[in-house]
Amino acid sequence: MFRKILGNFGVRLISAIVNLMIAVVVSQYLGASGKGEQSLILTMIAIVTIFDNMVGGASIVYLTNKLRIRELFVASYIWTLLISVISYVVLVFAELVPDKFILSVVILSAVSSLVSIHSSVLLGKENLRSFNLLSFLVPFISLAALLIQFTLNWNRTAEAYVYSLYAAYGITLSVSALLIIGHVKKDVTFEVANTWGTFKSLFYFGFQNQLAHVFQLLSFRMSYFFLERDCGAAEVGIYSNAVSVIESIWMISTSISLWQYAKISNSTDVSYTKNITEQLTKYGLLTAFAALLVLFVIPAGFYEWLFGKEFNGLNELMWYLAPGIWVFNYALIIGHYFSGHGKYYVNAIASAVGLIVTCITAYYFIPTFKIHGAAISASCSYFVTSLVVILYFRKEGANFVVFPSLKELKKTIGKLKNHLTKRA
Repeated sequence: MFRKILGNFGVRLISAIVNLMIAVVVSQYLGASGKGEQSLILTMIAIVTIFDNMVGGASIVYLTNKLRIRELFVASYIWTLLISVISYVVLVFAELVPDKFILSVVILSAVSSLVSIHSSVLLGKENLRSFNLLSFLVPFISLAALLIQFTLNWNRTAEAYVYSLYAAYGITLSVSALLIIGHVKKDVTFEVANTWGTFKSLFYFGFQNQLAHVFQLLSFRMSYFFLERDCGAAEVGIYSNAVSVIESIWMISTSISLWQYAKISNSTDVSYTKNITEQLTKYGLLTAFAALLVLFVIPAGFYEWLFGKEFNGLNELMWYLAPGIWVFNYALIIGHYFSGHGKYYVNAIASAVGLIVTCITAYYFIPTFKIHGAAISASCSYFVTSLVVILYFRKEGANFVVFPSLKELKKTIGKLKNHLTKRA
């Protein structure tokens, strides 16, 4: 367990550093307005990708060892193509992004969906090493492509970020295809007649899960659009950097929940899965709290130096975000307990409530408190979403936990030392 969780954390730590470097590069070369435009484009790609993954993504993890892999691929590929066509039409008429970015948003979201399908099969097979490799490739290649364009003065506009995503997702898709070939070859059976049944299973689980992600992403990022409307793209750029920095503490709980989700998906012992969720939640909350303390020790002037003079006041924004960001670790870990048992509706309900809170608070707070209102709104949403998940977990007969006891902590540190000693 320690080896896999530490491995997941290591990859996420490196990915977080690379993503931070992307934010720094975009901020330094394009300024606050350019960073804001980049954030809005990325958010729209993420929204379309979520709909692409309604037949795929996490539901594939759950069904990989229950259904035929080739039929899972066919059903999810067809759905991705269908959603790509629909999303193109919607974006043309809705005018949510500039016309020059519409086709790119659709293509990139489709490629991202294919990578997600392949990654989900690898996770379902508990091949975390390959899964982590794919997770790392996208930010790494994006950063490299951005640096080449900026330093060689080829392109210093928001289009440069879009081109970097083409390179990142294109290469990652090729690598993911190579990694799943072995699993596809082992599954030699394929029946067209079963594809419809496979599609219904994927949609049943995927719709609930992705609905949760739709609500969650909108609750996280809806404030970007409110902020852009009331304050302009530059404020979105500043706010998005504060969010990126403080959300980095989630990589701890994400690393934990990745191993947890794979284990729970392949276990039928509810008591066992409940117990490990409680234990993992304690350590997730403790390490996240420690990470927050480290972030706030960093002087406020550091962020201005890192991102540029336009990005002052990030430290203050992070204080407003911190309470909700920390509490949301509950939703990250406990939410994967429900996903692992196929109860995606719990996360969907929690995220829907969070989205409602975001819309109400953003509507009232942002016009009055501007960028700080966006941070307050987000923190309220994180808190309420986590509260709903906790209440459902308690209904399962689980305990409400915060931090591990001193005895538990000493025991865990001892095991970790033994693990590291053996590896040395």
